[in-house]
Amino acid sequence: MFTTLSGNNEKSSVGAKEKIEEVTITKRGKCVVRKILLIVLGMAVISFALLWYRLRMDVRGRMEGTIIHLETSNNRSFAITEDNTLWAWGGVRGNIGRPLIEGINTSRRPTSIMDDVVAVSSSGHTMVITSDGTLWGWGNNNRGQLGDGNTRDTLKPIAIKESVVAVSVNIGRTMAITEDGTLWAWGDNRYGQLGDGTEESQLTPIPIKEDVIMVSAGEHHTMAITEDGVLWAWGRNRRGYLGDGTTQDSLIPIQIMENVLAVSAGRGYTMAIDREGVLWAWGRDFRGRLGDGTDQDRFNPVPIMDNISSISADFAHTMAIDKEGVLWTWGDNYRGRLGVGSTSDCSYPIPVRVMENITNVSVGSHHTIAVDKEGVLWAWGSNYYGQLGDGTRRNRYSPVRVR
Repeated sequence: MFTTLSGNNEKSSVGAKEKIEEVTITKRGKCVVRKILLIVLGMAVISFALLWYRLRMDVRGRMEGTIIHLETSNNRSFAITEDNTLWAWGGVRGNIGRPLIEGINTSRRPTSIMDDVVAVSSSGHTMVITSDGTLWGWGNNNRGQLGDGNTRDTLKPIAIKESVVAVSVNIGRTMAITEDGTLWAWGDNRYGQLGDGTEESQLTPIPIKEDVIMVSAGEHHTMAITEDGVLWAWGRNRRGYLGDGTTQDSLIPIQIMENVLAVSAGRGYTMAIDREGVLWAWGRDFRGRLGDGTDQDRFNPVPIMDNISSISADFAHTMAIDKEGVLWTWGDNYRGRLGVGSTSDCSYPIPVRVMENITNVSVGSHHTIAVDKEGVLWAWGSNYYGQLGDGTRRNRYSPVRVR
C-alpha cells in the first residue's frame, strides 16, 4: 500500500511539474508576444512620424524654379527662387536662439517661409525686401537691429521701411539703401559701424550717406560703393579692416579706393572687385583668408587674382567666381568649408579651384552654398544644424547636390 501511494505521489509530482512547465512556457510565450507587439507598435509609431514629417514638408513645398539669390548666416541658409519664394533651412545656436521664422524652428531641407521676396540678409536677425520695396524684419533685437524703435525680439515679420532696394546685416545692426540712393543704418554702433559720427546705437533708421549703390556689413565695420565707383569704409579698424593704411577706427565714411564694382566685408577683413575684374583684399589675415599666400595682416588693399566677377567673405574662408564660372576658395578648411575634399582643418593661403560653371555663391561661418549654370544647388562644410539642406547632419568635405 505504501509503495503504491509513493508511486502515485511520484506520478502526481511529475504531472504537477509538467503543468508548471506548461504554465511557464505559456507565460514566456505571452511575454514574447507582448515584446513583439511592442516592437511592431514602436515601428508603426516611427513610420507614422516619418510619414507625417514628409507630408508636412510636402505641404510646405519642394524648391522648384531658378534660384536667383543665395544667403547664408552662422548656421542657416536662404535662397530666393524666380517666383520670389523665400526658402530657408538649418537651425540656430547660442545667443541667436531663434527659429527660422515664426512656426518653423529648424529644417534639414529647404522650406518655403515667405512669398513675394526679392532680397534677404541674415545674421541672428533676418531682413527681407518684398517686391513692393517694403523692408521686413524678425529675430534678435537686443541692439535695436530690427529698427522698429524698441529692443524686443520678434518671430513674426514686421514692416520697417518702404522704398528699399538693398539690405545688408551683421551682428546687431542693419544697413539699407532706398530708391533715391540714400544709405540708412540702425542697431549696434559701439565701434562707429553705423557711420553717423557717434558711437550711440540707434533703434530706428537714420540716414548716413547719399548716392550709394552697394553696401556690405562686416562684423564691426561697413563698406559702401557710391555711384561714381568710390569705395567708402567706416567702423572698427583694429587690424586694418578699413584699408586706409591705419588701425584707427572711423566714425564716418572715409574713401578707400576708386573704380570699385563689388565689395564683401567679412569678420575683420574686406574683399573688393574693381572694374577691371581685379580682386583686392585687406584686414586681418586669419588662417590665409586674404589669399595672398601669407599670414600677414594688410592695412592697404593688395591684389589677389584677376578676372573675378563675384566674391563672398565671412568668418575664416573666402569664395570667388571668375568670369568663366570657375569657383575658387582659400582660407581655413574647418569642417570642410572650402569644399576641396580634404577632411583636415588645414588652411589654404592661396586660391584653390573647387568647381566649374558656378553662377552664385554664399559663405557662412562654417559652410558654403552655390548654384551652377544648370540651376543645381550645391553645399558643403559644417552641417550640424542641417544648414547644408541635404536632409542630414553630416559634415560634407566636397560639394553635395541639394536640389
